[in-house]
Amino acid sequence: MQPSQSENLIEERNSRRAMLDQFGIYFLRDIGDVEAEHFSKSMLVMGSALRNYPGNRITVYINSGGGSVGAGFAMMEAMYKVKRDYGVAVDTVVLGYAYSMGAVIAQAGDKRSMGFFSTMMLHGGTWNIVGEDHRIFQDYQKLADLYKKKIGELFARRTNQQNPQWWTRYIYSGRDRFLSAQECLDLGLVDEVCEFDKCYIPSER
Repeated sequence: MQPSQSENLIEERNSRRAMLDQFGIYFLRDIGDVEAEHFSKSMLVMGSALRNYPGNRITVYINSGGGSVGAGFAMMEAMYKVKRDYGVAVDTVVLGYAYSMGAVIAQAGDKRSMGFFSTMMLHGGTWNIVGEDHRIFQDYQKLADLYKKKIGELFARRTNQQNPQWWTRYIYSGRDRFLSAQECLDLGLVDEVCEFDKCYIPSER
């Protein structure tokens, strides 16, 4: 029996993912539980494979509108585990946009880069709470405060600018803060931006 078109596409996708894993490359778009599981498995596979090749690095390319906070933190934990257990650096590159949790994950990179046309957006998370028991809202508030504290600390450490309280107020201001690549560089949210004249103008032959 000949494989169907869908089976061929699945096989082709899996083959492409395996090749990218081999070279330490991951493209991140959706941030949810299923993707977090696949991401974490890929990080461990790549970290294990690259540990015997000093100087090799994993690169996570981010083009994401955000997603689940919990799933995003799980992805970050996987990145940190690879660095800690295998001694393999993990870099993040924003290509297009990194909004909400995508911007947070970008901070987990050893080297954080951004394209000239790319943007980042910071804001407080949104929650859907169902129920009438006031304890539900108390538990939510406790969790929300924990996430605020953790994210404020993360941004303060990675940017070396301002303190965690400042970043908490900045991110959780009630606004969607859209930032250009240069603004991200000025705030310390990335380590380098590929300038237009350097990266997007064809070289003379």
